Formats: sequence, C-alpha cells, structure tokens
Amino acid sequence: MNRSILEAFEPIFYPKSVAVIGASTELAKFGNIILSALMEIGYGGKIYPVNPEGGEIKGFPVYQSLKEIPGEVDLAILTIPAPLVSGALEECLRQGVKGVEILTSGFKETGNREGRRMEEEISRIARRGIRILGPNCFGIYCPESGLTILPGQNFSRETGPVGFLSQSGGLCVDLGQIAKGLGIRFSKMVSYGNGCDVAACDLLEYFYADEKTRIIAGYVEGVEDGPRLLRILKENKGKKPVILWKAGLTATGSRAVMSHTGSMGGSEAVWNAALQQAGVIQVSSAEELVDTIYAFLYLADYVGPRVSVMGGGGAISVAASDSLERLGLSVPLFSQPILQKLKTSFPPVGNSLRNPVDLGNPMIPPSMLRKVMEAAGEDEGIDTLIVIQILFYILFQVRHRLRMDDRPLSQFSFQPELLKACEEVRAKYQKPIIMVLPDITTDACMIDLESEWRRERDVYQTAGFPVFKTLDRAARALGHCIAFQRAKLD
Repeated sequence: MNRSILEAFEPIFYPKSVAVIGASTELAKFGNIILSALMEIGYGGKIYPVNPEGGEIKGFPVYQSLKEIPGEVDLAILTIPAPLVSGALEECLRQGVKGVEILTSGFKETGNREGRRMEEEISRIARRGIRILGPNCFGIYCPESGLTILPGQNFSRETGPVGFLSQSGGLCVDLGQIAKGLGIRFSKMVSYGNGCDVAACDLLEYFYADEKTRIIAGYVEGVEDGPRLLRILKENKGKKPVILWKAGLTATGSRAVMSHTGSMGGSEAVWNAALQQAGVIQVSSAEELVDTIYAFLYLADYVGPRVSVMGGGGAISVAASDSLERLGLSVPLFSQPILQKLKTSFPPVGNSLRNPVDLGNPMIPPSMLRKVMEAAGEDEGIDTLIVIQILFYILFQVRHRLRMDDRPLSQFSFQPELLKACEEVRAKYQKPIIMVLPDITTDACMIDLESEWRRERDVYQTAGFPVFKTLDRAARALGHCIAFQRAKLD
C-alpha cells in the first residue's frame, strides 16, 4: 500500500477544517453556495468563511484574511477572481494550509496567453509544498467526511466502493444524482478541472492505494504525462477494475476539450491500443459509464461468458444472439437432456426452447420462467442468466383487461413471485441472474408506469439483482465484466 500518497491526500479528503476564501452573503455566488452545501450535507469539521469585508455569513464569523483564523486550516476553497488566485495561494503557503481547491475558471481553458500564464504560476506555487485541485473544477465529494461537490449537497452520505475522477464537474454532478437511484455509492468523487497539480495520475495512484475504493472509474479529456499514466495502469493491472471514458478523440471533440479544460485530446487509435494493453475498460458515453459501474457492483466476482437469455416476444432470439456475440460472449444451445426436460413442460408450438428461450407471449407467468431458469441453472454449459420481463404488458394490459384502471399498478405485478423464483434459483445453482425490464411506453397518460418501473427495479436491486432497461445495455455491461476477468489472467 502506498501510504505516502494516502497521507498526502488526507487533508484534502478528510480535512478537519475548511476555509472558504471568497465567502459571500449573496445567495447566487459560489462563495455562498459552497457554505450552504457544506452545512446541508453535514460536514462536521470547522468552517471558516474568509472575505476582506468581514461580518457574518450563515451564523459564521467572517475572517478578513487567513492569518486571522484562530486554528489550523487543512483545506482552502477559492472562489475569487482568477487574477487574485496566486496571491491567495501565497497566503495559504504562509499559513501552512495543506490543500487547496480552486473553483475559479479563466485560466488555460480560455486559450489566451494571460490565462496560461496564471495557470503556470499556480503550478509553480504547488511545487513549493501545497497540493492544488483545479482550477476550473467543482472539487471533492467524500461522503465519509461530509465534503460535497458543488452543487451536491443532496448526495448520499453513505460510503461505497466506487472512486470516480473527472475533468468535468458537470458529469460528477449528473453521476452523483443518477447513482442515488441505482444504489451506486462512492468512496470519493473528484472533479479536478484543468489539473494543474493534482490530476488523473495522482488520483489513480490514490484510488489504487485506498482500501475503501474497489472500483475505479473516470472521465478524462487529456493527460499531461501519458507515460506515467500507462505505467501506473500497467503496474496495477488486474488489481481493481478501471473504467475510463476518454473524450476528445475526434477532431471536433478535441477542439471542445481545449475550450473546456485546455487539455489535448490525442489520437484515438493510440489511446485505444494503450488502454487495452493496460487492462482498462473503455466506455464511450455517460450511459455506458454508469451501466458498467453498476454491473461491476453486482456481477464482477462470478459472471461467466456463456449466457442463457429468456423472455417473450421482441425478436428475442435474434437480438440476444447479436448483442452478446458481438461482445465476445456466447449463447450456447441447451444440452440435449436439459432441452428434452424443457419440452415436457411447454407446448410444441409457439415458443423456442433451445436458448435463447422465446416463450412467445410477452406476459409470461413466473411459474413458466422459473422452469426455464431451473433448466439454465442445471445446465453446466451456462454461466449467467438474463431474464427479460416486459412490465408494460403485465402492468397495463392486465389492469385494463380487468377493467380496474383506477387501481394502482402494483396490484397487478408478477414481481413477488418472480423475485422469489430468482432468489431460489440463484441460491440453488450459484449462477448470477440479470434482469431486463424494458421501459417501452412514452404515453404521457401512463406516467404511473415509470413510478412502478422504478419500484420494481428497487426491489430487485435490494435483493442483489441488477436491472437494465434494454438487453443491449445489459449485454454491453456484462461484456465489460468478462473482459476484466480475462485481463486479470493475461
């Protein structure tokens, strides 16, 4: 374990005191929003607002400068104009502040000479003995210590196994909100912006050393020290899954990256080859990033590449075979003894039992799905089960046919019986089960279907079954888990 890097980042992730330089009484200013966020999420350390005008903000006395603060400051958050940042950093050095987060923008990302000069000055100050996050960043979310990325005051205070690093603060905010509903919890999340000091390489080293982080994920636009990044990844290959979205690989994307954080995007072919050699799981969208993190939380330890898919309707056989085999997985036929056993339970027409299993009718009773799950569990040629259940038909058509449109959808769900079947099959055969619950209606009159979808998803998640909206998304996430297992063996 790299204890030196853990100790170096202790004041940044677990500060006993925070100074907000540029604190303000104006509600719309960052200096006020940050104070509110720290209070609302429940940060338990000392908070010191700093502003030359003095006074009081939210019940805190405002100090006119750092040197007036009566105690030590572990972390300073700067929300002041760019030309004032270097002077504030010099004062932080003099007062023994150990870490600084610079929210302010207006540096290298502007593309102008003065912005680059000011950022180079920040880098020089950092080398004199202070760790700096930013500039142009939203900073840190650490649920254990109660720090929050702006504006993440409603993020969960529950600590989890995911460490996330990002040059985009907005993506951190989006991910933090999405994660709450999916059961994804973070050890730390860091928006590092332009990365003039602390950047991707430092954070990767920290997350590898941090025992509370089991899954590493990130969004990267550019890396100043590519050889160091690859060395870190290769030295730690297979220890923890690393999921990266490398943006800015096209000509247009590279231009956008320059205006966002001032980083160079790089060649797509070079990046892809280098990251693949280092065992990195590469994703190319926010959706794929979230799905892959989610899959690793539920599936990383015991999935296998031989998959049985079961459901009804929707061209399931073709869709399953195409989606899975494109990702290096397989949909093997059931063994003859298993197939013969299944045939005794189903009519000879109207279904396909060989795997994928298409039972024809999208409204499949759990008792029928249980028989297929039992068969897939018993078959030694199957590693992983994917169960497709189309809630639209079950929840809406049944209610409508019974002329009970005034009743809540939850009264017509097959879920309790199907959940019990999933739990018993998993316990008996020790094979993972992935749920696919398509959300295929866009009718505004059926807004209650979305609420019911989320309720059913939450029940399956709580029982340890990951839920995806489409077979393609489930297959892609599963493929990434298998790829990591294979990389560990290389």
